[in-house]
Amino acid sequence: MNTLDSHNLNQRNVLTIYAHADDEVLPAAGTLSLMSKAGWNIRCLILTDGNLSSSAVKGKRHQEAEAAGKIIGASYDFYALEECNFSTQAVIKVTEEAIKHCLPDIIITHAPQPEQFGHRDHEVCAIAVSNVATRKNIPLWYSAPPVFLRGFEPNFFVDITSVIEEKIAAIGCYESEQEKAFMQLDAILVLSIFWARELGQKDGYFEAFQISRHCVDASFFSALAHLKNPVLSSR
Repeated sequence: MNTLDSHNLNQRNVLTIYAHADDEVLPAAGTLSLMSKAGWNIRCLILTDGNLSSSAVKGKRHQEAEAAGKIIGASYDFYALEECNFSTQAVIKVTEEAIKHCLPDIIITHAPQPEQFGHRDHEVCAIAVSNVATRKNIPLWYSAPPVFLRGFEPNFFVDITSVIEEKIAAIGCYESEQEKAFMQLDAILVLSIFWARELGQKDGYFEAFQISRHCVDASFFSALAHLKNPVLSSR
């Protein structure tokens, strides 16, 4: 695991915590790219080392992640929890350690889903990260599952039309996972269009989130008032 940089008090930080490398770009590459362009420090924490990856090359998924990070403006930290066998307590420990170093303004992670609808690792990650974020009163966003949207109720949408090419390129960095149906270009675009239609938008591409908890101060509204082209929508 790489050591997280010390906190820059003049820069806002977003920490994403996902079970596997590629989980971060499928639902949120566009949003992370926009945040990076706006000056946010983007740290992506990956819990597992990809030992059950489609690639036979050890460490391939991490190499792919770092390539994706160059596109969306994110840096990565990798752990080596055992896929399909790590506990909520292990993730709680990792999350608390990361928070001490990163001091995130926002945490983004998997949306909680019953195991029959999603990946076991995603569910364990979501439960553990939610526990820590709630106890430490850190704003928490859940990103959309790539498949099986049952139980996911988005209330926050980000227009990623201006960075859709970056999202496609970042996902494309995961060559070892390209055989998966939801990694295909048509699936990426269809889901992004679907979220636009959910908002009644005839054009454009969006990413969807469910905000579990978020607090803002007066400066938030001041910043919104000065935006010429807001990219965030809530519903």
